[in-house]
Amino acid sequence: MISPRIVIHLPRIRPQVGGSSTLLAFWVPRILLAGVVVACTAALTVQYVVLMRGYISDDAFISFRYATNLADGLGPVWGTGDRVEGYTNFGWVLLMALSAKLGMDVVDTSRALGLIASAGTFALVPFLAAQLRPAWSGRWWLMVVGASAALALNSGVALWTFAGLETTAQLFLITAAIALHLWEERRGARPIWSAPVFVAAALIRPDAVVFWAITALHKGRRLLSRDWRSQLPGLIFWAALFIVPYGGYWLWRWSYYGYFFPNTYYLKTERSLSFFGRGWDYAWNFFTIYWAWLALASLVSIWRERRASYRPATYLLAVSALWFAYVVYSGGDWMPYYRFFVSVLPILYVLMMHGAIDVIDLLGRKLAPRALLFGAMAIIAVLVAFSALRPHDNGIAKQTVVFNSDILPGAVDFETQKAIGLWLRDNLPPDYTVAQIATGIVPYFSRLPTIDMLGVNDVHIAHLDSRLGPGPAGHEKQDGGYVVARQPEIIWLAINIEGEPRDVIDDYLPPRYPYPYPLNTAITKNAYTWFLYRPVAIPFGGAWLNLLVRNDVDIPALTAAQPRP
Repeated sequence: MISPRIVIHLPRIRPQVGGSSTLLAFWVPRILLAGVVVACTAALTVQYVVLMRGYISDDAFISFRYATNLADGLGPVWGTGDRVEGYTNFGWVLLMALSAKLGMDVVDTSRALGLIASAGTFALVPFLAAQLRPAWSGRWWLMVVGASAALALNSGVALWTFAGLETTAQLFLITAAIALHLWEERRGARPIWSAPVFVAAALIRPDAVVFWAITALHKGRRLLSRDWRSQLPGLIFWAALFIVPYGGYWLWRWSYYGYFFPNTYYLKTERSLSFFGRGWDYAWNFFTIYWAWLALASLVSIWRERRASYRPATYLLAVSALWFAYVVYSGGDWMPYYRFFVSVLPILYVLMMHGAIDVIDLLGRKLAPRALLFGAMAIIAVLVAFSALRPHDNGIAKQTVVFNSDILPGAVDFETQKAIGLWLRDNLPPDYTVAQIATGIVPYFSRLPTIDMLGVNDVHIAHLDSRLGPGPAGHEKQDGGYVVARQPEIIWLAINIEGEPRDVIDDYLPPRYPYPYPLNTAITKNAYTWFLYRPVAIPFGGAWLNLLVRNDVDIPALTAAQPRP
């Protein structure tokens, strides 16, 4: 049952049974609810088109490369025979592989699925809110509209809906699994449906296991009841529904790639004060910039449900708090608009609204008439929505402060990067290896063997014993000497075309060379580099594609570009 609380009657829009207007009473609220979902989806899309300038993540194309290799029969590999697990979204890779196999464009498919997942999340918000307040009541409508508006205006949701990664797919599945869990607990039903949804979420991204573990502890409360013996078989079955399929997948990927965790885990994880400090800064900045502290109002809700057997606010706040702890433990992220927190946004916004309504109920039932009370709640809804949109131009939220740039991290000129990839494919033999920094769009279109110099798709670099924390996550492990020792035919030290040619060695040395990566200086200051390679500047769309070409490479496209006299 819904936990008891003080009741102040507010207008209801709810279906009625019986009477001449039964159909109208049944359909009008549902049409209004569908209108909320459609309006929020449209607002999200408009925000992306107007404010995000067509952002698509370069990293998404890493997953797309694994997907197309899988579709082509090579398996989920970085390159032919190159079994390295440079992705953490197996379910997403499978969906993209199916898309490629069907002849569909994976970029369009990823964006379409991202939009469907976000729209589905908007449709789930009413179901989640109904686990905390009676559906169709005035307060329930306020929760639904406030939380949905906040999601629709959230810059992170808008960006990651269309950025090509699995973020909003995980958002949808986590929201569905948590809402189903609360539904099972509220009704005292046999726990079945939430488990397979948790499996799907964990296949999309493995850190969904954290949500499942928290939920498993909450389910375990049933063992504290007097009829725990009758509850035990259902709980074991629920746990098995998750552990057996997901455990089987995990054992498969362990045997296939040879490591217990994905390559990105070894690349981005360390246990040091600086590492945890970066995670704390990331979580704290989200907490303050997005006004996540408004969810602390749900402490009043927790107090009000303290004597009830069903305590949904307690569970949701625990999920949020433990997820914060996990993000700190994992060291945070480098991508814009707090990608790691997108999956808990519906929980936070529902908690904000739920707690704010309870606070106003307690303070306002003797101090204000009903209309004023409802107006105050509406103001809270607007405040929650505003807190979602406000961080759009915040440099810390955009992570542009970290990269000292006005461009969102991971944002690249798609058409230019695609053109570079296609140029490399068309002008180099298919067995030539390119070492480069940005290993998304260009390697996806070039289809050439590629050395990932930042280690996402390289076992050696990912397993280096390096101090992590001071720099951006995933950009700290580098080994220029290793790259040169592998002697790839091409080394590309930039991430885009440049305004000036670099066709003499001095162009790669201070003060002419501006790139501060230790990787770049380790390569350019290495005398062995210039024994093996020569700088080549290729005219490219009014700019220059500057490459280091191994001296024994003799193909027209690279020899035609002559150094300056």
